[in-house]
Amino acid sequence: MHAEAEVHHSVHIPQWKKDEIKKIVDGVHSHKVVGIVDVRGVPADSLQKMRRNLQGKVEMRMVRNTLSTIAFDSLPEGEKAKELAKYVDGQMVIVYTNDNPFKLYKTLNATKSKRAAKGGDIAPGDIVVPKGPTSFKPGPLVGEFQQVGIPAGIEGGKVVIKDTKTVVKKGEKISAKLAEALTRLEITPMDVGLNLKAAVEGHMLYMPEDLGMDEEVLRGMFAQASAHAFNLSIEAGITTKDTIEPLIQKAVRESKALAVNAPIFEKDVMDLIMSKAEMEMLAVAKMVAGKENALDEELSARVK
Repeated sequence: MHAEAEVHHSVHIPQWKKDEIKKIVDGVHSHKVVGIVDVRGVPADSLQKMRRNLQGKVEMRMVRNTLSTIAFDSLPEGEKAKELAKYVDGQMVIVYTNDNPFKLYKTLNATKSKRAAKGGDIAPGDIVVPKGPTSFKPGPLVGEFQQVGIPAGIEGGKVVIKDTKTVVKKGEKISAKLAEALTRLEITPMDVGLNLKAAVEGHMLYMPEDLGMDEEVLRGMFAQASAHAFNLSIEAGITTKDTIEPLIQKAVRESKALAVNAPIFEKDVMDLIMSKAEMEMLAVAKMVAGKENALDEELSARVK
């Protein structure tokens, strides 16, 4: 009976839903990268504007969550994009691009702006109220600030924040009273824009924390890795287009040093051998002169 019910249900899926599911799957297979983006809090007109601005770089598909989940679940086992089904939640859109995931993350981040918090919002990061004076005159506002954990007081006829205070930690819910207090203090902690939840490229699943590296730090890491690889290649004698010239120069220096110390009388090192011989001769002469002077002084002392 259960199997029959499933068949009966599938037969009656409207064609437009089947078409939407097929478009999602086709998009996965025709692009290098597919991702899930949270658009919660973004006004509809702003979302349409962002969509137009991203045209040619990122394709956005607004689909019902149930259809998105069915589409991702329908992908064959082993396709990494199948895992995106678990990130389909709340207000979201599917994005496709042929750029790499890092560029996608940077492109989406460029759409963000700040807004005031509302009761029930989830803090995107630690929300800190800095120490310092405000423009408010003494009144009930001091008590309202204190009720939500903001260390307020009165100094010089003005309301002041006595100490810097983290009032909400990342991931915590913002109360309506705290949201009102933050708005009064002109603190706008909420990001309005396209927030990437997860993205897939080939067999790799990327999370925002994987993609949000500081570019300068990343360049420094690549430069350091390149320098280490170069030094290793030189020491190990691994020839590449970048190391062949330094390796030849190193071999020439070492062969000349060997020829001078052996000594091997070749025309390319004769001047070095002669220079070394001269320095050794001068060193011996200085040593002998020093001993002669010491002997003269000793004889003079005995004569006296």
